Amino acid sequence: MELGAKKKLLRRAAAALAVALTFIFYVAAFPPFDAAEIAFVFAVPAILAARYLCRPNADTRFSDSTPEAKTNRKIWIWTTFAGSYAAWIAVLIWLRHVYPPAGWAAVAFLPFVIGVFFIFPWFLALPRFLPKLSESASARLLKLLGLAGLWTGLEWLRSWIFTGFPWALLAHTQWQRPAVIQSAEYGGVWIVSFTLIFVNLAVAEYFYRLYAFQRFKTRSPFGARPKFSRFCPEFYLALLMTVFGIWLYVLNIPTPANESKAFRAGLVQTDFAGILKWNDTLAKDNLEIIARLSEGARKSLKADVILWPEAATPPRWPVLGTPEMKMWVENLSHRLNAPILMGNMAYFYEEKAAQNAVFAVSEKTGLGKDFYAKRRLVPFGEYIPFWAKFIGKVVPVGDMKRGERSTPLNLEIAGKNYKIGPMICYEDIFPSLGREMAANGAQILFVCTNDSWYGRESGAWQHAANSAFQAVSTRLPLMRSSNNGLSTVFDQYGRMRPCRTLENPDGTAWNASTPTPPTQLEISDNSGRMLDIRTLAPRRPAPMENEKGSIYFRGTACADVVFYKNFDGKTTFYVRYGDWFAALSWAFFAIAAASDGFKRLRDRKKKLEVLY
Repeated sequence: MELGAKKKLLRRAAAALAVALTFIFYVAAFPPFDAAEIAFVFAVPAILAARYLCRPNADTRFSDSTPEAKTNRKIWIWTTFAGSYAAWIAVLIWLRHVYPPAGWAAVAFLPFVIGVFFIFPWFLALPRFLPKLSESASARLLKLLGLAGLWTGLEWLRSWIFTGFPWALLAHTQWQRPAVIQSAEYGGVWIVSFTLIFVNLAVAEYFYRLYAFQRFKTRSPFGARPKFSRFCPEFYLALLMTVFGIWLYVLNIPTPANESKAFRAGLVQTDFAGILKWNDTLAKDNLEIIARLSEGARKSLKADVILWPEAATPPRWPVLGTPEMKMWVENLSHRLNAPILMGNMAYFYEEKAAQNAVFAVSEKTGLGKDFYAKRRLVPFGEYIPFWAKFIGKVVPVGDMKRGERSTPLNLEIAGKNYKIGPMICYEDIFPSLGREMAANGAQILFVCTNDSWYGRESGAWQHAANSAFQAVSTRLPLMRSSNNGLSTVFDQYGRMRPCRTLENPDGTAWNASTPTPPTQLEISDNSGRMLDIRTLAPRRPAPMENEKGSIYFRGTACADVVFYKNFDGKTTFYVRYGDWFAALSWAFFAIAAASDGFKRLRDRKKKLEVLY
C-alpha cells in the first residue's frame, strides 16, 4: 500500500473513531454515568470529523463529486447512523426489564425510532450547514444557530410524534446541576438543550478556526495574510448563554431566610413488582405493607401527608369501584389522622372502563369526589395505538380510558388547603402537562409512578430528571413518589430536598417487617432544617435512600416541602407562553436553511454564467 493511501486510511479511521467518541460521550452524560459536563463538548469530535469526511468547506481543493469524497461521505453516514442507534440502545438498555421478553423488542425498536428519526437527521444536516472559513461572522452565526435550532426542534418533535417520547433530552444531562438549568423558567427544557448543543458547535468552530489559522501560518509565505479571522463571536455568545442560567441562579440564590416550610411529606415505597400485584396472596401482603409503611411515615417521621406511588394498592381492587377498598383507605387515613395522596385505579362498571388515576383522601371527609385521570397513556401497556392493533399489549392490563381534565386536586395538609397538580408515571416527561397544571392554579406538583418495571439500573434516574425540569419551568415544588425509586421532593430550583429514611436501631432501612415502626430521634436547627444525627450537619440533598445508598428498596422516608418567598405569586414565562422557544428553534433552522439554499442557487447560477 502506498504511503498516500495509508495516510488516507489512517485519517478515515481517526475520523470514524472521533464519531464513535461523540456517541460514547453522549451516553456518558446521562445516568447512570452522570458525566454532565461532557454534554457541553460531546459533539465536538464528530463536528470536527465532519470537516474532514464531508468537506463542506469551499476552502478545500477537493470536489464533492470525486470518488474520495463519496467514500468519505458514506463513512460519515454509516458511522453516524450506527452511532445514533447504538447510543440509544445504551441509554434505554433498562427497557429489557419491562415484561420480558417483550422488553428486548423495545430495546431493539425504540432506540431505532429515536436514533433514525430524531438524532441521525441532525448529523446528516451537520456537514451541509457547517460554516466555511471565508464566511462572515454573521453568516457563521446564522448557520450555527440553525444547527442548534434543528437539534432542539427534533427533540421537541419527539414529544409529539409516535405517541411522544421526550425521554433523555440533552438538557436532562444537567438535572443535578441546578445552576445550569434555571433558564428553563423562561424557555422550558428546550432552552437548556439549545444552549448545550450551541456550546458544542461554538467550541468546535473555535478550535477549527484556531487550527486553520496556525496551519496557514506554517504553510504560507512569510507576511501572507489569511482570508479569514480567528475571531469567533459564536464562542462568546455560547459563553453568554451558559452564564445566563448561572446568573439566574445567583440572582435568586436560595437562602434559609428566604425559605418557608409548608409541611412534611411522607414517602412510601412498597417495592412490589407491578406484575406481582395481580397475585391474590401478594395483593393482600401489599395492603398490609403499605399500611405499616404509612404508619411509620406518620408516627415515627411526623409526616403531614402520606404519598403513595402509582397503583399503590392492588389494581384488581380499584379504590373507585370497590367499596371495600374505598373504606379500607379512608379508615387508614382516619386512623393515622393524616391525608393520603395516592395513585390508584378507577373502574366504571357501566362503561366497563378503567382509568389510572390520582386520588386525594382526607382524614376528615374521606375519598375526594374529584380525581385526576392519566391523560398520556403508555402505548402497548395501557392502550394500543390504532396503527398497531395487531401487536397486542406489553403489560397485562385492560385498555385504559384516557383522562381529559387538567384540574388540580384540593387537599388540606397541616391545616392549609393546597391545589395539587398530579402527573402519573411517565407523564412528567411531557413539559406541557406540568405547565397546564401550573396555568390552572396548581401550587404543588405531584408525580406518582411505578418504576419497578424499569429494573434497578438507570431508568428511574433518567425518569427523575424530568421532574427537576418540571419544578424549575413552573417554579413549583414537586413531590415524587415511586414504588421502588426514585422518591423525593424537588424544590422550586429543581433541587432535591434532603430525605430522611426511617431506620431500624442497627441503621438499616425499616421495611415494614415488624408490626410496629421503630422510633427515631430527630434533630433540627433553629430554622427547622433536618440535621444528620451522626454529624449534626444539615442533611444533604438526596432522594430516599437506604443504608447502602440505594434508591431501590422497601421503606418510608420524609422530606420537607418548602416555598421560597422570591417566587411567591410568580407565573413563569414558560407557563405563560409554553413552547415558544421550540418554535424559535425551528425558525432559526428555517432561516438558516433558506439562506443556505438561496446562496447555493446564486453560486450555481454564477457557475452557469461562466460556463456559457
